[in-house]
Amino acid sequence: MNIKRIFSVLLLSTIINGCSNFSSSNVPDLPISQQTKGAIYIAKHYLPANVKYTEVGKVKANARYGYDSVVTLYPLLADEARKIGANAVIDLYGGHTVTAFSWGAPYTGGTAIKVEDIE
Repeated sequence: MNIKRIFSVLLLSTIINGCSNFSSSNVPDLPISQQTKGAIYIAKHYLPANVKYTEVGKVKANARYGYDSVVTLYPLLADEARKIGANAVIDLYGGHTVTAFSWGAPYTGGTAIKVEDIE
């Protein structure tokens, strides 16, 4: 009886975790004191040539379920950019893909950058 209960709890936690959205980057998170605060600029294309910036890394966000728009993942993408010290995401891409829980779950990603003069 105890093994059935443990198996049920593990199965339920796997299902619940499998249904959540997630984000990631290709660089480690910074300490909280060094993370970016405030708004994150998100652009589909590159910035004008006169804007100076440093590339921080690549960020992405995925939904494991649902048929929402890619735009619904932008807050997750922005949170991931903040964690690595970026204040903008450029060269944005996105679309929909088949997942274990959906035929068209949204995904998005881009290049996280730190703009020198945000004005």
